[in-house]
Amino acid sequence: MSKKVLVLGATGEIGGRIARLAVDAGHQVCGVSRGTNSRAQVDLTGVKMLAGDKNNETFVRDILAKMDIDIVIDSVPNINNVELYSKYLKQVENFFFCSSTGTFVPLQYFPADEKHPWREETPVNFHNQSIRDARILELWEEEKFPGAIFRPTNIIGPGRVPLELWGARDIEFFRKLKNHEAITIAPCEHIMIQSGYNWDLASAFVKAIDQPDVVRGEIFIISCKHAITLGQYLQTVIDFFGSKSKIKHCPAENLKDIYPEVTMKRRMDFLLEDCCLDISKAEKTFGYAPTRTTQEGLIEALQWCSEAGLL
Repeated sequence: MSKKVLVLGATGEIGGRIARLAVDAGHQVCGVSRGTNSRAQVDLTGVKMLAGDKNNETFVRDILAKMDIDIVIDSVPNINNVELYSKYLKQVENFFFCSSTGTFVPLQYFPADEKHPWREETPVNFHNQSIRDARILELWEEEKFPGAIFRPTNIIGPGRVPLELWGARDIEFFRKLKNHEAITIAPCEHIMIQSGYNWDLASAFVKAIDQPDVVRGEIFIISCKHAITLGQYLQTVIDFFGSKSKIKHCPAENLKDIYPEVTMKRRMDFLLEDCCLDISKAEKTFGYAPTRTTQEGLIEALQWCSEAGLL
């Protein structure tokens, strides 16, 4: 059944793909954007675009609240957005919020599922997102606010530079490997990583549109099917370029002496945390079916970087 879908952040990496796939699935889609995104965008033909700031109470109260909407999907929400939606958008059947599996780290068991602890602050978790997600669930329990939380892993695929082994998305890492230059990393090849292909992640939100009753008040992990090691990840990059680069190692905290931009806090600290997660709840609940492995998504990302002239 066709739904009226509002996508906040519709020019972003995930929001744009959600909007595209929702149109392709036969839904009526309106996208909201402030028009400030500079990343590569997907084809939004068929998406009615609305300029506005979802953080502005007047915009939410006077514009969005008067629209005929079945589903609201916010691809980059904050707790202020949640409060505004719960206050003014009473007509909406479902709200889908994009969160992150960064709320779970450090993982206490593998593969981690939705029952894994996430509410308490740790030295490395995304605690601001945990606070927001807790508020969504609190509103569900107290007011039956129809929110659902989708937690993707590290995003990979065409449209953005992929994660590198310095803990961010520095294209220089990949340039060095392409040019057969020596490169230094922390001894992290044993760490597990589990990326989510951007089109697959977007598909989860669209598939959930067809299961509105069973997703309310729930958290779903979305990613590729299985984790690999950072060693396998690095080897995929080396094979893609046919690189003969010499891989050197040093303690993580000393990388800044070689690459000043590489810091521990919110960069290397997070990279050194294992990511190994169970996506079966999303598979069973609304038929989430990832089409790419981490390696396949990485190769597509590198192909896009090459075609975009970044390498």
